[in-house]
Amino acid sequence: MEPDREAPTWEELVSFAATLPSPARERLLAKARPLPTVPEAAEMEEPPPRYQSWTDFLSFTTPAERQAWCRLKAKTANRPRLMSGTPDEKVTPETVWEVCEAALGRCTHCDSLAVEGRPSGVDGRPAVWAHVGRRIGSLGHRVARFNGGTNDRDNLSWSCLWCNTWPSERRQGASDHGAVLPP
Repeated sequence: MEPDREAPTWEELVSFAATLPSPARERLLAKARPLPTVPEAAEMEEPPPRYQSWTDFLSFTTPAERQAWCRLKAKTANRPRLMSGTPDEKVTPETVWEVCEAALGRCTHCDSLAVEGRPSGVDGRPAVWAHVGRRIGSLGHRVARFNGGTNDRDNLSWSCLWCNTWPSERRQGASDHGAVLPP
């Protein structure tokens, strides 16, 4: 497995499932939905960025809003994963903020300002995000939990959801998918 991938390939998942007892194997494979290897292009119009800089983000959000946002990121980082289980060390909202603040909200991989949340539809369910994927903030792992990485502060990095989801798409200075690059 490539060291920068967060999730297993379909073949790796099937291989792992073969080691499980029959009922567990069937449950695992019934729930599994592998990601495409290449992201599909969105047919949506790209909305303007909410924030043009780290200073804009700090000016237009309150500390309470940022803390709630960090709580959601920590909750996601702490949940059990399909093949890596529950983490030994829990990420706190304060740690999420430290990582984001140290990066000034910029993605470690492409340098886009990644401080927006995932878009939602009118009913509140997550909406297609490919057209703004480089603007959505995401807590990443330098060594993926699947590959033995931990939630230790030294293993965490700030990234956009696009780079975190598709490591093969990581390019410094990428300007696609709604990227907001420094002037």
